[in-house]
Amino acid sequence: MTPIRRRTLLQATTATLPLMLALRPSAAQDKFPGKPVTLIVPQPAGGDADVVCRSLQTKMQEVLGQPVVIDNRGGAGGNIGTALGAKAAPDGYTVTFVNQGTMALNPTLYPSPGYKVEALAPVTWLTSIDLVIAAHPSVPAANLKEFLELARKAPGKYTYGTAGNGSANHLAGEMLKSMAKVDITHVPYKGGGPAIIAALGGEISTVVAFPLAALPHIRSGKLKALAVTGKQRSKALPDVPTVAESGVSGYEFASWMGLVVPKGTPDAAVQAIHAAAAAALKDKDVADRLSAGMTEPVGAGPKEFGALIAREGQRWSALIRQYGMKID
Repeated sequence: MTPIRRRTLLQATTATLPLMLALRPSAAQDKFPGKPVTLIVPQPAGGDADVVCRSLQTKMQEVLGQPVVIDNRGGAGGNIGTALGAKAAPDGYTVTFVNQGTMALNPTLYPSPGYKVEALAPVTWLTSIDLVIAAHPSVPAANLKEFLELARKAPGKYTYGTAGNGSANHLAGEMLKSMAKVDITHVPYKGGGPAIIAALGGEISTVVAFPLAALPHIRSGKLKALAVTGKQRSKALPDVPTVAESGVSGYEFASWMGLVVPKGTPDAAVQAIHAAAAAALKDKDVADRLSAGMTEPVGAGPKEFGALIAREGQRWSALIRQYGMKID
């Protein structure tokens, strides 16, 4: 090659290099994730949300190839952690655990929850789950039917604890009070874990709880299960009646859990997070652990989860008004 041709080729390459660099995806876009991912859990450690997320954590890290760091931010019925997640940078590195409470109940219950559902993009519908109503051993009732009889004889004497105002547990309890026509005092806590601890200590009569966190204490005899809130009895607690079987005809309550990211997060990041969560839910050890805790893995993607959020938001806003629920 002559010097003139070599110089011409070098000039042409130099001129097109900026354009080539501009068209080339950035290193961050080449592969997601390129650093640890934070998973905000809007409950204290030890609650149902925390148990689910820690069950998924190891497999998600394996699939993503990066650490998944759980950040517990409890309080205000999940509003504090959810608001933090909604305000995060839309880059895929902040994922937020959500449930029926934060996505379908709180926007109606709270005048200003601190976030808008529309600011969050659905990623994965993780689970479907029934709740369990459990009592401290000192409560003189073997099942919910007997407990309701006690409550009718002493209005306001007995209490039920929940993960907080506006939580799914709260709505399940208020539905029970309304349909059973009993006066039981609601005691909100900053998460499911603290509510269970209060029940274990006899601070409250009963707790409406997600079973993953409550079942170990039920099996050890430190709490006694009065009823489950689903349509059918649970395989995990076959001898425990449903609320409907306990004399509250038509009662049925099931909740759900999922993952979201800030709106505007790149689709590649959304799909990578969903793939990791779905793989974790399919892992036999994870699936068995969740199912044993009355928590059924779902694993549906952004489209299905988005449709669920919209459907549930409409349904529960109407029921909240029907049952006269309010933040106390």
